[in-house]
Amino acid sequence: MDDTRERLRKCLQLVFPQLSDEQAYKASLESVEAWDSVASATLLTVIEEEFQVSIDYEQAGELNSFEAILHCLRG
Repeated sequence: MDDTRERLRKCLQLVFPQLSDEQAYKASLESVEAWDSVASATLLTVIEEEFQVSIDYEQAGELNSFEAILHCLRG
């Protein structure tokens, strides 16, 4: 399994501990009830720390699913 996917899954599960592995891979703003603006900010902070990246907060609104975040991380 891809290391970036696994690390991102762990980030999502840190912020949303109720998610199973499968749910984390499919997670989105629409599918995770707890994913609100506070959770988004927390998740972005966790991702920045884990991946040692700086996320452009103008782009942050588009990072509303596992796949969108993964795409951003892979550049």
